[in-house]
Amino acid sequence: MEKVEYYRQIFSAFKGLCSSGKQSCSFREYCREHGVSYYRMYLVLKEEYPSLNEIPGYTRGSSLKFRCSQVYEDFKSLCADGRQPGTFIDYYKGFGITKKQMKSYLRRNKLRVIDLPGYTSPFGGPGSHYKEIPFEDIIFEEAGFLPEESCNVITVRVDGNVEVSFPADTDLSVIAKFIRKMGKEITHVGD
Repeated sequence: MEKVEYYRQIFSAFKGLCSSGKQSCSFREYCREHGVSYYRMYLVLKEEYPSLNEIPGYTRGSSLKFRCSQVYEDFKSLCADGRQPGTFIDYYKGFGITKKQMKSYLRRNKLRVIDLPGYTSPFGGPGSHYKEIPFEDIIFEEAGFLPEESCNVITVRVDGNVEVSFPADTDLSVIAKFIRKMGKEITHVGD
């Protein structure tokens, strides 16, 4: 009796995945993952076991290529409609696809998420790979501290309207490195 109950739980769990649209593998693979025989499922459950095609939400082509394709196309249509559901990584991981599997699928089919119409990267603009770093973070990273307001400082004006202050005892190589990292025109360096 215990065996019948276990097979029933496995089958019910698979039906639940299908109905919620989260079927991540074939029924045969699902049985193998849970240590039950796919072939014995029908014999154990008998009348309770319908045809797999009768399960609501069951997709026969549940191969990895099919799943990746379906997830990519769904994400693409959501982006085009302006309803992007967060990052692409979070989206496909919800369907049981790993980063390695999706990366290989995208590479094999020469697809890119950044080129999707309506896609907005988590960093802001469409397809943007870069993230702005505040001046203070760069100063802290390079010099190891933030300047105090009351001490003697060296002021660097960037783009004519933003001023960054360094403590007077900061090594000039650190300031030069900051200027190079910013990649912007420095209009005034003074104290």
